[in-house]
Amino acid sequence: MRAYTYILRCADGTLYCGWTNDLTARLAAHNSGRGAKYTRGRGPVTLAYSELFGTQGEAMRREAALKRLPRPQKLALIQSQADGELLTIYDADGRPCGDRPRAVVHAQGLFHHVCHLWTAGRWDGTPGLWLQQRAFDRPLYPGGYDLSSTGHIDPGETPEAAVLREAREEIGLDLSPDSLVSGGSYRQRYPRGESGGFDDELAFAFLTRLDGIPAFSPGSEVVGMAFVPLDVFAAAYEGAAPLMGRRADGSRLTIPHENLCCLHDAEWEGVRSALQTLLAPESAK
Repeated sequence: MRAYTYILRCADGTLYCGWTNDLTARLAAHNSGRGAKYTRGRGPVTLAYSELFGTQGEAMRREAALKRLPRPQKLALIQSQADGELLTIYDADGRPCGDRPRAVVHAQGLFHHVCHLWTAGRWDGTPGLWLQQRAFDRPLYPGGYDLSSTGHIDPGETPEAAVLREAREEIGLDLSPDSLVSGGSYRQRYPRGESGGFDDELAFAFLTRLDGIPAFSPGSEVVGMAFVPLDVFAAAYEGAAPLMGRRADGSRLTIPHENLCCLHDAEWEGVRSALQTLLAPESAK
């Protein structure tokens, strides 16, 4: 049975942690004086934070962990849920086991799902990939070069819907579902660098082909787009040489190898043959 861990904010400003199978009923019980000894006389109480779990045991263990947190950390959790997006987390067998604030997922290295878009095409006859340059104010890999678009999959969202949404939001591409080719899914674990935390993700990869210079319209999280020949990108997995490419305006650029943040070996090996097939001359649409 699903269960919740929650934090209440009492009228005197103190915080109370508990667990329940029914948040609405439990909140009403607290406010009627039947919820817990601590909350009696401290009402009215309001729900400040909650987490959903697949079982009662998980919720009880999380309740115990929350109670051990100092007040500043409890307040940080409350603020992260108020400000940030929720992500569905999964157990070791891939079963969903509740939603958590994004900040919590990254801080605790919880297993979640993301989507990756590989935009490929031929420019002046050369097969290659379009990479985005991340904005310099991004907390993770500022100014680095990544796949065309990447992002989290929202609760209840399919990987396909997520990758189409991220393409619109990040780089202004309005793609159709039939333009996508599935590139498989890949478990990826890596530290989040100076921003702190750890990512444990299942990345759903999708490929699309757009020849020439696509009508990119990058959002605030992207500086611009860069075209890198496929053989140059492939060489990045065999050494640390810089990548020679072109910006969307046609100007040349050199990308230092250390500025690449899209080097996930298993994913590259998984999509490589699909990219070669997609970029074959006879595959042009």
